[in-house]
Amino acid sequence: MSDRPAKRAQATPIPADPSGRTARIELGEGEEILIVTQPHWLYIVLDRAWVFVLLAIAVAATWLFVPGAAWKAVSILVLLAWVFWQLAERASRRYVLTSRRVVSIAGLLRQGIVDAPIRNVRQVTMYKSFPERVLGLGTLGFATAGTGGQDVIWRLVDRPGECFGEARRLIDPETSTNTKDSSE
Repeated sequence: MSDRPAKRAQATPIPADPSGRTARIELGEGEEILIVTQPHWLYIVLDRAWVFVLLAIAVAATWLFVPGAAWKAVSILVLLAWVFWQLAERASRRYVLTSRRVVSIAGLLRQGIVDAPIRNVRQVTMYKSFPERVLGLGTLGFATAGTGGQDVIWRLVDRPGECFGEARRLIDPETSTNTKDSSE
């Protein structure tokens, strides 16, 4: 794990961005925010890497084999439009871990909010593809009781090990107290 602390915030509501891209999360009495994060900036390339690669190849082919500046400009504009869409998609995502729940907020045209009480979370899974491992990123999945998959997913977050550890600490508080007791 990194020696950098996880991102922490005050125990106040998470305000919506001025643009209204993210929802406001009201905290219950005694609930505190432990982590507020969003995907790493490399999300714009890694999220749909195959699209980026295809667009880059198309732009290169256009510049090499198609005469005329108009088609070259169109190819660059298409690539830039896709990059700006990915930037906006990244900006719309917020991942929140509080002392009582885990939340994922995502979506540009249609915003989705997934909120799971931490007491119902039974499993935290960390996924790291090869590029994610090289770059120190990861994807976390939170599964609640009675479901067949991951209910809350945090995609391409920075310092996933710290987020994973904090979530495990909340899910299994007796494990962390047993570890302290056995070391004494």
